[in-house]
Amino acid sequence: MEHIWTEVEDLRKQYQVLREDRIPIDIFSFAEIDLALDPIPFDDLAAKYRVEAALKADFTGIYLDTEQYNLMERGPEWKLARLRFTVAHELAHFFLHRHIPQPQDFASLPAFATWTETYRGRKYSIEQEANEFAGRLLVPKSRLQGAFDEFCPQIREPLPNFMKSGQVRDSFAERVAPRFGVNAQVIGVRLDREGIWPAS
Repeated sequence: MEHIWTEVEDLRKQYQVLREDRIPIDIFSFAEIDLALDPIPFDDLAAKYRVEAALKADFTGIYLDTEQYNLMERGPEWKLARLRFTVAHELAHFFLHRHIPQPQDFASLPAFATWTETYRGRKYSIEQEANEFAGRLLVPKSRLQGAFDEFCPQIREPLPNFMKSGQVRDSFAERVAPRFGVNAQVIGVRLDREGIWPAS
């Protein structure tokens, strides 16, 4: 995943909105303003194609399930957290995978959506890459390490073996997730991936 981390950190250098001191990262503004990707509400996108967001086949916009689109400015925080990750995941395809499709795959959203179900046999690895990109983008390593370093002195005295407790780890993830605008599951994955607090 090193090449993905490098891509994310290069983007941070290029775009002010992605800087580590700007958490939670305003992924919606980044997509719409910096990348000029028009958000396009699409009725029943999730029901029809089993996705809540999808890039336009020509990479000029991003379809959002209409229900999700309506949440962008006034949704409950847990749904916004999920939508932030979903949009960041789609941006991973924008930056990492634009070279993979062929023009004939761009004919329509249904054709493109069908093509992305397999990515010519690379579906699993491509989706893993997109998740890693989204996680690293929304949860900068140094900021997560800083949150962990703040937490350790508070818990080490009463619970010297706290690193072995999945319950304490889950509690930490729940506590810091709002700082990053993501859900606790994303924090748990980042703790693993960054080697900060691997699950026992």
